[in-house]
Amino acid sequence: LRNMAQFRNYSWDPLLIISQMLAMQCIFYFGLGTVMYFLAFLHVEEISLDRIFISKKGEMLDLMTLFAYVTNCFITAVGLWYIVQRSKQCLDFTVTIHFWHFVLTCLYTGFPTLLSWWLLTLVSCIVSTFLGEYLCRYTELEDIPLVGVRTSNTNTDNP
Repeated sequence: LRNMAQFRNYSWDPLLIISQMLAMQCIFYFGLGTVMYFLAFLHVEEISLDRIFISKKGEMLDLMTLFAYVTNCFITAVGLWYIVQRSKQCLDFTVTIHFWHFVLTCLYTGFPTLLSWWLLTLVSCIVSTFLGEYLCRYTELEDIPLVGVRTSNTNTDNP
């Protein structure tokens, strides 16, 4: 049984996982930055890293930031579908993306004390995970083409 070919032969490849994680982190911040840039352009506001890393009391999450994070959930889900391609790994990658976002927020502004930051991060993580799993599962459930199998009716009674 060990030598038989498997449908999804998965072997431990740390370089693949690290490169996928880096790509997903880049997609997360590129998508978030791009959406925020376009929204700031429409509202004629200045854009800065403070919008991405707002986490302290006294700072405020505005509708533009909320809309950017929600829109970025869809971008992150498409990234999971295109790069990770496994519904079983969507939760792992999404939590890791948001963990590193938490670490970078701590480095940029300090420990997040804004309740809305925690709620926004939690909702973003949940929505990205569900959408990513849905897209990956939809792809995983597609028919597998069998090469070399005849599609004509064969009569098994005749030798």
